[in-house]
Amino acid sequence: MAGGGHDTDRHYYDTIKNKRSTNELAKFLKPEEVGLLETYAHGRPYAVWGAVPGSGNIRNWEAMEPGDYVMVYRQGKIILAAEIAMKMKNPSLAEYLWQKDSEGKTWELVYFMINEVDFNIDFKKLNEYFGYKESYHPQGFMAIEQTKADQILSKYGDLISLLKKLQNGEVVEKIEVDKSRVFEVVDEEVKKQPTEHSEMQWRLIRLGLRSHFDVWVPENDKHREWNGEQFRPMVLKDFHETLDVPVYIKNIDTVWKLGQSVKAAFEVENSTAVYSGILRLSDLRALTPNSSYPLFIVAPKERKQKVFNELHRPTFSNPYLNLDKIVKYLSYDSIRNLDETVKEDPTRFDIDWLLQKAETITLS
Repeated sequence: MAGGGHDTDRHYYDTIKNKRSTNELAKFLKPEEVGLLETYAHGRPYAVWGAVPGSGNIRNWEAMEPGDYVMVYRQGKIILAAEIAMKMKNPSLAEYLWQKDSEGKTWELVYFMINEVDFNIDFKKLNEYFGYKESYHPQGFMAIEQTKADQILSKYGDLISLLKKLQNGEVVEKIEVDKSRVFEVVDEEVKKQPTEHSEMQWRLIRLGLRSHFDVWVPENDKHREWNGEQFRPMVLKDFHETLDVPVYIKNIDTVWKLGQSVKAAFEVENSTAVYSGILRLSDLRALTPNSSYPLFIVAPKERKQKVFNELHRPTFSNPYLNLDKIVKYLSYDSIRNLDETVKEDPTRFDIDWLLQKAETITLS
């Protein structure tokens, strides 16, 4: 969609850069719409945009679904990308937000967005990935052909991560699914300590919920409990699968999400081998090599060096996976301390703070 022009420049700052709360807009919404918006973003404000009815606009708007991506362009550059959370035809809301245009129309084909990220990328850089000619540039409110969208997601993973790599001048990797199977098999005895494993999952669930994220744990773990609290009421019932969020992530011990976007993934490792969790992360990384969300191994402090040694194996530290550079380590004690700290002051916590507390991989 276009993010600049006679009318849209001011509106862009009014309702995208300066997001709007559900509470402010509730008087223009149905009660069920308010409830869905509050639930979807856990009380966060939304970036809001709309389109004036017209045959092309209506067709593209009707094709929108939650989890779809929107790219905003201005003067040939992508300046923002975001995820669709909800849409509705709502003339009164549109008039409240943007008034009417010179023809007396309003932007009543409304959509709400989350997980927005600012960019400054020449659209020409995307043409080769979408299969467009080098001279191609978007016009108005338009939809990328579905086959082209499917192709880019299946080859490169999620769009936001692809754009981040292009902006930073990094190499964009193609997804090579076969590499997810080319891992050496290590036959080591695994001795699990389910009590501590459950405790760590429980604390990660609480941390995720206090950060206003949705939390996923594998289906076989949902029956667990810790400290008298059952996991099942606290976590997602279903994991919505998309082309850019592979089904394999459903096996990861704990996943934080907002909308359809993954925000962080955690493997809790308490086995003698300190290997199975890393292997699951390596499989996930092979399927999503351009993903930008952080990956964590959570393990006892006495196992830290074992974790570091495993991550430096060529199997995991090769240029395709780079797990030794990407995966962060958190000890059981650090998770306990973080959880208790956030319990006292929830406003102190976000993923950046978690990354600061995590350790990078080093060898002794």
